[in-house]
Amino acid sequence: MDTTQAKRVRRRSRLELAVALSLAGTAGVAGCSTATPQPSPSSAASSSAGAGPVAESFAKYDAVRTDVVAALEKKLPGISWTVSDPATMQRKKDGSCFLYLADMKSPEDIVEPSKKFQAVFDAVDPVLKEHGFEAFGGTDKVPGGWMVASSTDGAGASLSIESKGMAYVRLQVPVTSADCNPKEIPAG
Repeated sequence: MDTTQAKRVRRRSRLELAVALSLAGTAGVAGCSTATPQPSPSSAASSSAGAGPVAESFAKYDAVRTDVVAALEKKLPGISWTVSDPATMQRKKDGSCFLYLADMKSPEDIVEPSKKFQAVFDAVDPVLKEHGFEAFGGTDKVPGGWMVASSTDGAGASLSIESKGMAYVRLQVPVTSADCNPKEIPAG
């Protein structure tokens, strides 16, 4: 695992812990956190029941991410998105393997321009429906002052849009992989 991937794995682990603490009613401990949040995986996302091969999953969910970003750019003109972290894979404690598509980042906070995410819901909910995800249904309670909306699909994929001073689009999906090695991720 290279340095970038190791940092991302550590960051995701810290974020998952922060969300778990928040859900346990201890969000006050993390109230001053500057780390980006990671939505808690649903029970569907914890399972690999809907997991598919890495290459197929990458192609399918890369299209979802691309369509979500395009919808955001159309609805919020002047706010652009670039790749923040490259795609990677990680084995979970339960043995399942997750593909994390490249995070998309905007240097702009989208909370106010989107009228506290209402424009995000208007733009992205139709895209989510088209790709088999649930509508956002509001924002998630997370520590540190971040505004986060997340959605899952039947295969256990989880998409989130997060904003506080900057914004991120993140997408993770369970995959079938014996080695759970990021080298399996198709180039492109």
